[in-house]
Amino acid sequence: MMMGDELLLLAISPGRRGMRIRVRSPQRLRFALRGAELAELGLLGRIAVGERRIEVVDRAPVGTGRLDGVLRALEGANPPATVESWLRATPRSLTSEYLSRLHDRKVVRVHRSRDRVGRTRHDILAVDPVRRRALVSRVTASLRAAAQDGAGGAQAEHDVVLAVLAHSAHLSRAVHPGLRGLPARRRLKALAAAGGRPGAPAGAVEAAYGAAARARDVQALTRGLYSGIDTVCLRTFSGADGHGSGASAGDAYGGGHHGHGGGGHHGHDGGHHGGGGW
Repeated sequence: MMMGDELLLLAISPGRRGMRIRVRSPQRLRFALRGAELAELGLLGRIAVGERRIEVVDRAPVGTGRLDGVLRALEGANPPATVESWLRATPRSLTSEYLSRLHDRKVVRVHRSRDRVGRTRHDILAVDPVRRRALVSRVTASLRAAAQDGAGGAQAEHDVVLAVLAHSAHLSRAVHPGLRGLPARRRLKALAAAGGRPGAPAGAVEAAYGAAARARDVQALTRGLYSGIDTVCLRTFSGADGHGSGASAGDAYGGGHHGHGGGGHHGHDGGHHGGGGW
């Protein structure tokens, strides 16, 4: 799965004891999904995210249709895109597109319908609990490692950036709920504040210059995306950019009732749509 697929899976809160399956923090999520595409291209060495522009440094295709399309769009942007301008142009349909990707991969099961005002509803009937738990465990392990010594390879970098993006979308409680999740939420908050890099002394973690340079690149990428998402969300939801609340007018997202074994059934309303969640 792409990082955006994983981010959406983290946002889907499985129903328990008759509760509906829903997606948390929908308004911020679409910007974080757009940021995840930049993050993945950055970690693959295709782009460099600077304060003034996003620079394409390697035009070689990634091999994933969606990411290759983003890479081409960034290369052809005139003037060159900044993080903020790129995130501001996030299509309202982006979450629907990622939800369809998860449905096609049988990670979730979705029922689509039209409501009375013509909006497309995506009722989430089931989510693969095993795959979601494995993803949460991976993110939790990356946070614990980052808090201890920051060591790790490409997968650890990927997971740390994914965790910070989840925090930027206000998904911390969806990923690590309740009192048991409090230590992980605190680690994630500290990591996000540090720009995606633990506070351990550099010499203890980054013995070689190449590792130090790579760590700085990942830190700059994470800090830029986290700051950009916060800025765009603030302007969008406050109405500063002319879009008002930023609520999606064309799509609605709800959840079916969660049944035994991760299934569910589609009720008369199929879920809810509102500012607080899907």
